Amino acid sequence: MQSALERIREQNPDFYSKYPTQLLTIADEQVIQSISIQWQLPDEYLYFLRHYVPRSVSWSTDEYINLQIYGADDLVGGQSGYNYNPVKEELITEWPAGYLVIASDEGDPYCIDLSRGDTVIYTAPHGAGTWDFSVVYDNLTEFLHSVLLPRSYEDEDSNMDEDEQYSYNKVFLTGPGSDKVKTLLFIKKVFSCDYTEAKAHLEAVPLTVYKGIDREAAKIVEQLRSIGADYESHRISVNEFLGIP
Repeated sequence: MQSALERIREQNPDFYSKYPTQLLTIADEQVIQSISIQWQLPDEYLYFLRHYVPRSVSWSTDEYINLQIYGADDLVGGQSGYNYNPVKEELITEWPAGYLVIASDEGDPYCIDLSRGDTVIYTAPHGAGTWDFSVVYDNLTEFLHSVLLPRSYEDEDSNMDEDEQYSYNKVFLTGPGSDKVKTLLFIKKVFSCDYTEAKAHLEAVPLTVYKGIDREAAKIVEQLRSIGADYESHRISVNEFLGIP
């Protein structure tokens, strides 16, 4: 994992310099033993905690606003507010049994279900009143790879030819589609808002989620298509793009 991280950092040093990250190779064995007693962890995840200990990991990418991955030292504290209320010092009964929070993105938990014995990754928007989880990654490896990807437009912008002629598109979200939870997560990330605001945005469709060059519009359309959201995309003039009547 460390070598993969270093290779990716070399490909885009300007992006990754903003997010200092170290993946150490030695975990405190006493901590590992303690959490192994508290939870029966999947072998793949336990290997990650034992051999790849994240320090100062916080990513802002196409997928995440401010993702923090928990190491062995942070795992117990990372459950606070989800399955445990530190103020009342009691368990939260509404939390799904067996769900362990391994990362958090602005309060949205990323979990594994310990009752399954695998590392399928689940997430749900926080602040909704109830937890409505859905699968976002099939395993831990896919999840870890996703956090290493920088914002797609950063590379594109640096390679643009000043003389290149562009076409412009406007992309609208027109409905929740087949998976309302994923659509709400998409809105939260696009507008950097909380769940309540995202829900309000969704109720006010059609919602403009992108206006700009067609190559970036195509990426937004692909994201919407992949989550099953309802959308429309229209070509617009340069005047409309610039807001000129």
